[in-house]
Amino acid sequence: MAEAMYLRKSRVDLEAERHGAGDTLARHQQALLAVAQANGLDIGKIYREVVSGETITARPQMQKLLHDVEAGMWDSVLVYEVERLARGDTLDQGIVSRAFRLSHTKIITPAKTYDPDSEFDEEYFEFGLFMSRREYKAITRRQQAGRMASIQEGKFPGNKAPYGYDRKKLEDQKGWTLTPNENAHIVVSIFQWYTEGLILPDGSSCRLGTAQIARRLNDLGIPAPGGRDWTNPCIANMLRNDTYAGWVRWGRRKAVKHLESGEIKVSRPVDKQYALHRGLHEPLVSQEIFNRTQALLQINASRPGPQSLPQQNPLAGLLKCEACGRNMVRRPYGGNRPDALICPYPSCPTVSSDLSLVEDIILAALEQWYQHLTCEIRQERPCPFAEIRSLQASLETVSSQLDRTDRQIAKAHDLLEQGIYSTEVFLSRTHELSSRQSGLMAQKAALTEELARYRQSCVEISQPPPHRRYIMEIYRETDEAKEKSSLLKSLLDHAVYAKTARLRWNNCPGKGLEITLYPRLPHDESPHG
Repeated sequence: MAEAMYLRKSRVDLEAERHGAGDTLARHQQALLAVAQANGLDIGKIYREVVSGETITARPQMQKLLHDVEAGMWDSVLVYEVERLARGDTLDQGIVSRAFRLSHTKIITPAKTYDPDSEFDEEYFEFGLFMSRREYKAITRRQQAGRMASIQEGKFPGNKAPYGYDRKKLEDQKGWTLTPNENAHIVVSIFQWYTEGLILPDGSSCRLGTAQIARRLNDLGIPAPGGRDWTNPCIANMLRNDTYAGWVRWGRRKAVKHLESGEIKVSRPVDKQYALHRGLHEPLVSQEIFNRTQALLQINASRPGPQSLPQQNPLAGLLKCEACGRNMVRRPYGGNRPDALICPYPSCPTVSSDLSLVEDIILAALEQWYQHLTCEIRQERPCPFAEIRSLQASLETVSSQLDRTDRQIAKAHDLLEQGIYSTEVFLSRTHELSSRQSGLMAQKAALTEELARYRQSCVEISQPPPHRRYIMEIYRETDEAKEKSSLLKSLLDHAVYAKTARLRWNNCPGKGLEITLYPRLPHDESPHG
């Protein structure tokens, strides 16, 4: 067996990197490779954790490492310091300690080697994890206290400036503030349009809602934060941001942890009791305008519907907009006007249609598909032997290349151990080989999947289950939208809705409407496009 290496960035490392400390993982990897070279260790795999997760559940590479350790894959694991393995609660610490102890896997650091079979080393290791947790909590408290002190001084606490601002380093002191950028006037316009309104050519004004503001900005070709399109929630969040009125805030969305199915989940609900202090930065809107905005938002706030409201849309979750990929939703109008299916995205060019019309089209298409499939499967299908032989040959070639790459990686480790390869040459060579290995593995997986599909096509396909026609009959007899939706989802993976032309005549309601079905095929019950 060989040794593994585990690299992880801590929260302190991330903060140091933002101040120009360099890549933490690269420095730690170089130090551990030197340890491996000095002790003649063969590094079989490097686990790189690029996220700073407090718990094991938030660290996928640690989960993989523990799985492999429990399987007995490694003689030892190299880590820069034991604190890198676990800074979670006592449960996480116990999981890590037990995995290494029961698998008899050593832990090697530049300062010390921990042997789980040694009672003294075991206790020393567990004590190190315990102290690591205490240090983590102490660091967290100091960071929180530091941020609160910065907030009270009017400094901006975030790492990302709100739209319309840039972060600016304060001169001759620690901390950051904000300075308006080229998008500041857009923020001013958004608040003006929402409170005072858009000035029309005749001199009058028309107050815009959040959806109208988003649509206008998209029509003007102004990119939203992140380069995306403007949306309702984006505009609403900006209008609620105290920063634009010259304030700095902290703790508005505190992390709340809870257990869900044995896993720790984190949510960030809005906390109305967040810290708010006058900032050092220049406000983009006056306090008067901001207060008026909040009053209007409160008046226009949507009322939550009843929790027990029954499902009204039989196509819920099935129909996707071709233009933007979002789910089409039901739009009730009331009165004599029928319910419609619309795309909820304000800037999407897709045009709505009557829900009942779309439902009838889908049912007719499903019936036609069923009849076509029934005729098709009765016909004999020739087996693609030539394609199968070609795929088998390609798969053998790729497998041979993959084996050769594995031997080359092992050889590189040998050359590093012998001192023929320097650390730099070793890293360069193994990076190249690992990239080639990943590509070959992906190619092998794709060939294997394609070969399985061709082999499946050679298997005689049975008649479609008779329950499919039975489902169609039940659908037409029931009036419950939830039951209808469940029945459709047993036949359909999804459907795509396409309509961009606005037709103003009623004699051809389905004109310009295209619906593409992606049924679940009967031989494997999997979704197909």
